Amino acid sequence: MLPTLRAARAVFLVCCLLPGALLAEKPFAFAATPGQLPKTAVPRHYALRLQPDLAARTTAGTATIELEVLAPVTELVLNALDLEIDSAALVDNPAAPLALTPRLDPGRQTLTLPVTLAPGRHTLALAFRGRIGTQAEGFFVDKYPTPSGDKLMLGTQMEPTDARRVFPCWDEPVYRATYDITLVVPAPLMAVSNMPVVRETALGTGLKEVVFARTPAMASYLVALYAGEFETVEGEQDGVQLRIITTEGKRASAAYALEATRRLLAYFNDYFGVRYPLPKLDQLAVPNAFATFGAMENWGAITYIDTALLYDPATGSQANREAVFETIAHEVAHQWFGDLVTMAWWDNLWLNEGFASWMGTKATDALNPDWQLWVRASEEKEGALALDARRTTHPILQPIANESQANDAFDTISYQKGQAFLRMLEAYLGETAFRDGLRLYMQRHQYSSSTTADLWAALGAASGKPVVELAAGWTEQPGFPVVLVSAVGASLADARAPTGSAPPPNRSLRLEQSRFTVNDPAATPLTWNIPITLADTAHLSAPGVALLKDRAMEVPWPAGPGTPKANVGGTGFYRVLYDDTLADALCREVTTLPPADQLNLLGDTWALCEAGRQSATAWLGLAEQLRASPSQPVWEHLLGKIALLDRLQLNQPGRRAFQAWAARLLAAPFARLGWDAAPGESSLDAALRPKLIAALGTYGDRAVIDESARRWSAFLADPATLPGNLRAPVLAVVGRYATRETYDQLHALARAARTTVEKRRAYAAMQAALDPALAAATLALTLGDELSATEAARNVAAVAANEHADLAWEFARAHTDELLKRTTFFGRNAYLPGIARASTDAPRADELEALVRAKLPADALAEAAKGADLIRLYAAVKQRELPAIDAWVKQRVQLPE
Repeated sequence: MLPTLRAARAVFLVCCLLPGALLAEKPFAFAATPGQLPKTAVPRHYALRLQPDLAARTTAGTATIELEVLAPVTELVLNALDLEIDSAALVDNPAAPLALTPRLDPGRQTLTLPVTLAPGRHTLALAFRGRIGTQAEGFFVDKYPTPSGDKLMLGTQMEPTDARRVFPCWDEPVYRATYDITLVVPAPLMAVSNMPVVRETALGTGLKEVVFARTPAMASYLVALYAGEFETVEGEQDGVQLRIITTEGKRASAAYALEATRRLLAYFNDYFGVRYPLPKLDQLAVPNAFATFGAMENWGAITYIDTALLYDPATGSQANREAVFETIAHEVAHQWFGDLVTMAWWDNLWLNEGFASWMGTKATDALNPDWQLWVRASEEKEGALALDARRTTHPILQPIANESQANDAFDTISYQKGQAFLRMLEAYLGETAFRDGLRLYMQRHQYSSSTTADLWAALGAASGKPVVELAAGWTEQPGFPVVLVSAVGASLADARAPTGSAPPPNRSLRLEQSRFTVNDPAATPLTWNIPITLADTAHLSAPGVALLKDRAMEVPWPAGPGTPKANVGGTGFYRVLYDDTLADALCREVTTLPPADQLNLLGDTWALCEAGRQSATAWLGLAEQLRASPSQPVWEHLLGKIALLDRLQLNQPGRRAFQAWAARLLAAPFARLGWDAAPGESSLDAALRPKLIAALGTYGDRAVIDESARRWSAFLADPATLPGNLRAPVLAVVGRYATRETYDQLHALARAARTTVEKRRAYAAMQAALDPALAAATLALTLGDELSATEAARNVAAVAANEHADLAWEFARAHTDELLKRTTFFGRNAYLPGIARASTDAPRADELEALVRAKLPADALAEAAKGADLIRLYAAVKQRELPAIDAWVKQRVQLPE
């Protein structure tokens, strides 16, 4: 049964109060922009010369910085971290430099230079030394295997606040400047930066000096410096030179990325109305060091973990192929959102990440319509809704005080809620008006900074609609609403009319809103301006829109012979709760609805279960009704929630029966697809097959387990026998039930792998082992030298997620200090919560908060609170729902004694 009005009435009466007036954010103004550095001086140009020493893991550099002083100062304050300043001077008169005494503050990550300066242009000259690490923060080296032995490449990762580790700078996004970059590297290496090479000069010592063209004015976090024994695949699009840059032996896997980039650059040039402004666009595949980030949108030199950029049709999967295209789309979209126009401060991070997520999905969907990306994005939206309903959520626009909080802002709210809200706003304003507004925004703010208010102004001007009034609640308030839909007037049956005719005139719908929360009884009551799409189920292709501005309103009953349906197509970022009659009618019609509408009914039902306002058996009933669905997006949702329920069942008496029910449910779609691809099958079927195999193996399907073992044996004899699309699930199933012999075979495969995707698959299979002794062996790898630093950082959480939550947690508690040393500053706050949240036992939440409080600064407690809140939620759901789930399953599954 679908969520009903009766169950929620009491909750609604508590949450229907109206909020106070929202204070819309102000347009960009430099002086008013938040930040830690004084706004008295602005860098206009950097001339950098950097010489890394790969053997010593150190760097030496000089920086000449032209700056504009805006008000009289007695000192200059800029950022520096893990740098030693050898000299500093004011060189307004190069013939008579004024030596300055540098003062470093590691806690504040600043460099202070005492000097009295009047307003106007001035020039600093600095000499400094730095470090090269193995993690992607500032300068790093990445070791990777090749047929001729292990090799090193050099790279940088600056976002959000690590440019200061490479050179002294004003390392806040509002400080845009141009850059002249010179890099001194060993002669055999190819050097890459944001702009093309102007010249290379041999220095006669086995080194060469590489000078790059001047960049446009840009934020410091976008600077990129790379060097290695690279291979390239090259092309051109709209006059822009394109290169996919790989390490040795991977060039053949770059063709797909090049073609994807061509298509995407053409699409974005047209959509934005402002052409990509740089002469070249390089994209670099990093073997290991980008596992934490995935990719980074450095202007003109995008970097990726190589699994996110390279695709080999012989060994890759459909999921890999899609992920590569989507990731490139996201990062190339950033060349406009984030690079050409940059958020003024990290409180507006969503202007970068939410927009790149939305634009990347939009472009990928437009260029690959058979993938149904917007329908499948429903699951990402569900993740954002789930987080946003809890007490640990935050508004899209949130205050950011320091570097740690800037790291935490890269989260589901900035990315997925940002994307989902933009899609809802685009649907309300209309695609043409929305695009025109974005074009105006780009034209107004290119090569500059912006705030959310600047975006609303452009969209409002283009659409003629009060965008600020609509949007402020969605970006400045936490959470989202649930819309209660109830019939007013005659019964549903009385109101139904023949196709094409109107319902009786006394028939209407009442729409009421309240804040939707999960496990948060003290949540502040809020309301939103909600563009609610409504249609009769017989006419879902042409919905009407009702803008709910107040607590409640009545609207006409949608014309048609079916049942009224809200949030048509799932484009809204809100939940819907129907009265009993409407809910029962929609439940009866669920199999006839389009997948997007099936998905938002499923999502709303599950959310009401988590909130304790609906039984989980209502969701299970819908899953049963949809067992014959041919829709891959629907099955993705079902698989995800079944996996969650199975996690709740871990070590519970009803698990065996639940897994038997799950295997029976999944048998039908797998019987349709089979093990091997059919000629001409759809991309969606190709993407679904491996997920079904992995799930059936998890739930103990004997035939799938045996066939996986057979295909594994054949693979060991001849790898070509196992298609790329089946490698991950077959290895996962084999790894789950591995003996010591099988585990050792997987380990040998991981160590011998020459590509990151093959290495990750083998290690993932090892992480899946159910045998506690094998799981302990995998955990031990975290502290050795076998795994790359970034892969080691993922290892403990991966083992925890594979039914070893307690074992992994005890390992983390025993080795916390050493594990945290191996984690980047960017990933530090989320590291321990990522391990702990594999548990659904409430005491783990207390343990997590206590460990973080003991081992990390206070800023890390916010991420710990999120993890603890999730653990407590699932502990409560488990206690409340498993008895009813077990009884429901028992009626359908009879296990042998």
